[in-house]
Amino acid sequence: MEPHSELHPNLRQIAAAAQVSTTTVSLALRNHPRIPAPTRLRIQALGRQMGYCPNPSVTNLMTQVRSGGRVRYRETLGWINPHGRPDHYVNTKLVGLEYHQRLWQGALHRAEQLGYALESFWLRAPNMSAQRMSAILATRGVRGLLIPPLPRPKGHLSLDWSNFSVTALSYTMVRPQFHRVVPDHHHNIQVILRTLRHRGYQRIGLLLPVQYDERLENRFRAGFYFYQQNVPRAERLPVLICPPRAYEEKCADWLGKYQPDAVITLGTFRNLRAIDIGDPDYSERLAIVLMGCGAIRDSGFTVMDENPFRIAESAVDHLAGQLGRNESGLPERPETVLIKGTWIDSQSVEDPALAIAR
Repeated sequence: MEPHSELHPNLRQIAAAAQVSTTTVSLALRNHPRIPAPTRLRIQALGRQMGYCPNPSVTNLMTQVRSGGRVRYRETLGWINPHGRPDHYVNTKLVGLEYHQRLWQGALHRAEQLGYALESFWLRAPNMSAQRMSAILATRGVRGLLIPPLPRPKGHLSLDWSNFSVTALSYTMVRPQFHRVVPDHHHNIQVILRTLRHRGYQRIGLLLPVQYDERLENRFRAGFYFYQQNVPRAERLPVLICPPRAYEEKCADWLGKYQPDAVITLGTFRNLRAIDIGDPDYSERLAIVLMGCGAIRDSGFTVMDENPFRIAESAVDHLAGQLGRNESGLPERPETVLIKGTWIDSQSVEDPALAIAR
């Protein structure tokens, strides 16, 4: 066996110790499926024992060398569209889809930066089945998949996952479990609550659409209830869960009974001030914070932008890392990456004293 006195051995030294070729070692350390799994694991364990550590600069250089200089083929990443329309992510005339469309835009932008193509695959196309979709993806040579938010909470998809690297962009797919990149909901609502409190708002309410928080594994309500444990009991308002349509009567009763100084909600309920509760002065000074993506139609409102564009960029980065390591199938320990939101200020939240004076 050749001595390996250096801190980090090279491939030739590992090959000599393992009694295989340097090509076999190179492929095994990159987890390439051409090398049988037992051999890969043996060489990887030997590499760790000998102190092997890859050089990122050399790795990037060799990737370019292997590509032949000029890249004529761009690998395609798959974007699984589980919704009822094939243009769900690109038709800007569809109302209420800004968050989803910002996800698509972020993923497309980052994929192109990294040299990938991104293509949407419509899961609800006529005569489409999970088996057929799996076959289409395999035939197209798609190895990496992005799973955007599903239509319903606690959803699942039944593709043949063994050949794919996968990153999800929400909590909505509970089976199977994959790596995911999502908003830091707990952080975001704590920032909203602390900022409102600092500006003098004491009776803060939370208004959510039906099933919305279930899609987030109840993270908004958990953060809100945590905050409420640290304020006087008289300032702890009950959370209101409303259907997105025909919500005016329930909201009017809630506003009239509890008189919140400020309401944290979604763009679905942006017209809250227009609800008649018999006190126009109260409605005018009610502070409103929207959670979402800072859509154009939310201009004039204070918004906690959940940064869907950045979430999707990070998801593509995570997926590219899996592809580079030749990881596929269900991960043993799924990872969750949290992206913090950005507070976007406006006159919908101001000093309560100024609002009363006005």
